[in-house]
Amino acid sequence: MTRMSGNPLFPGWYADPEIHYFEGKYYIYPTTSSSFSQQALFECWSSTDLTDWRNEGMILDLADVRWSTNFAAWAPSCAEKNGKYYLYFSAGDGAGLGVAVSDSPAGPFRDAIGIPLVGHYPHGAQPIDAHCFTDDDGTSYLYFGGHRKCVVARLTPTLCAFNQDFKDITPSPGYVEGPFMIKRKGLYYLTWSEGGWTDHTYLAAYGVSDNPYGPFEYGGKILENNPEIATGAGHHSVLLLPGTEDEWIICYHRRPLEETEANHRVACIDKFVFRDDGSIAPVTLTHTGVGAWPITTDSPSGR
Repeated sequence: MTRMSGNPLFPGWYADPEIHYFEGKYYIYPTTSSSFSQQALFECWSSTDLTDWRNEGMILDLADVRWSTNFAAWAPSCAEKNGKYYLYFSAGDGAGLGVAVSDSPAGPFRDAIGIPLVGHYPHGAQPIDAHCFTDDDGTSYLYFGGHRKCVVARLTPTLCAFNQDFKDITPSPGYVEGPFMIKRKGLYYLTWSEGGWTDHTYLAAYGVSDNPYGPFEYGGKILENNPEIATGAGHHSVLLLPGTEDEWIICYHRRPLEETEANHRVACIDKFVFRDDGSIAPVTLTHTGVGAWPITTDSPSGR
């Protein structure tokens, strides 16, 4: 019988999980879901099979990021380039987005440039919730934004600077935060979160374009509440399973039905399915999660 991951994946309150496959392991980079003042560091979790998860411990402490507020460590995003790993992170509400670097996907990471990578609100977009997307040609883009605005800019090959101005690509009037990009069969699927993160209105939606800058044609909702499973499902990431051509999973947070505290959120994984016409089917929230997946070494992450 196939082993299942179960949901939640691991104990503790975690949100905004970004999942990747690096060096023969799956890694999840989440926000520690607690009060702002207690969100002072980042952790990551690893697994060889999606079912048994290990806490790798602290990978970055905001105390070591001298320009940060030392609190509100939110929504990290990890990318690999030439054997180095780059962690994009929110370093305090309004302080900006930073970038840190490590030789390992499990860290430790150190502040790469000593200043915010983004220290302002381009087009009104709050500098939070970064996602680094690398296209098939090797070009990397950084998507981010809260306060109902989403922007993108192309990164230089160093992944530590931009070589163009930010472009406003806010895909929908409902957009709130948490952009995540994937590419499938030549099309760009921008996904994001809507609603209020503290309650049952939180959900995720998507749009489609033939260009990484959009415009994105609204496709519908992909994550919603299930009154028998959980509420507040959103702020997700999506991964093509290694060794497959079109088998995907979605990693996201949700709030257990018995919980009313806003920060009581847990990390989960479920199947992510494309229909024959290229549209995305609404995700079915489960307690069982996904099955164990054998590891190969030839699959990209986050595309």
